[in-house]
Amino acid sequence: MQIIKFDLRRHLNHLGNFLRDLYRENHTAVAWLPERLHDIIFRVGAQEMEEGSEKSADHIYFWEENGEIEACILPDGENIYVAIRSGFEQLFPSMIDFSEKNCLRMFSRQEDGSVKFWVAVSNSFPYMEKDLTGRGYSRFDEEENANCIFPQEADLVAELPEGFQLMYGEEYPDEEKKWSALRLGFHPDWESSGYKGGMGPYNERKLSPMYPDCFECIVVDESATEENNVCSYCFVYVDKITKTALIEPVSTREKYRRMGFGRAMMSAAVQRCRDVGIEKCYVDSFGWRRDFYTAAGFSIESSVSFWYKILK
Repeated sequence: MQIIKFDLRRHLNHLGNFLRDLYRENHTAVAWLPERLHDIIFRVGAQEMEEGSEKSADHIYFWEENGEIEACILPDGENIYVAIRSGFEQLFPSMIDFSEKNCLRMFSRQEDGSVKFWVAVSNSFPYMEKDLTGRGYSRFDEEENANCIFPQEADLVAELPEGFQLMYGEEYPDEEKKWSALRLGFHPDWESSGYKGGMGPYNERKLSPMYPDCFECIVVDESATEENNVCSYCFVYVDKITKTALIEPVSTREKYRRMGFGRAMMSAAVQRCRDVGIEKCYVDSFGWRRDFYTAAGFSIESSVSFWYKILK
């Protein structure tokens, strides 16, 4: 069994196909979807570089035997996720040992030099929880990540107040306004500064081989007098091989919240996915976001728990 450090040029398709195999094997997203892998590598990676932090993609490793990936470590800057093919569960302890030694740089050190090391595991695999407990890891009960799906048989409602319009990205070519609206949704305090922001992550995402099948969905305020009239924004990664989509990120500017824009935008995104044959639309849900996605018609398919341990 070889442990191989991920190289974007050589391994992107190889690792993506492994994640597709896991999806087919479990019929649920017990590991990352290939769409999430592309988001971490391209958009998030560029954002991490702008912020001067370690790139998550630089800490991806996989375990390979006879040319087949059997397991991998998938980091996202705040934790590492372990994905293992059925029949290779015995690899989990050594993978945790390896990650504790080789992924520490991702995490910020506390004043005493220690690191609060986070591991995310699917609740579908109790053996992982048992091993982490035996190692002295503690479960963070205040937070759980849910993989939510939109039931394809559910009705769609995309209604907006007068003066607001739903659009797909190609109908609104001003990329800077779309990107700045997304960032303002996550950072409302930036509104007063007239934030526009660097376009690095937005442009880097276009390098993903998955990009031609992806799309944006936005809500526009047609009566806005300000320069940027984009209210809500989401990006949809589409994988036609697994017939799945990942809607990430999703953002609504603070002054446009609680007006139904997010729900309408998500409905429009799901409808377009249906039109191209997508069978499941996923969102990454935690905290208050779960209430939003539930209100938008999503249901929980599986969940992920977070475990932590202080490492010196």
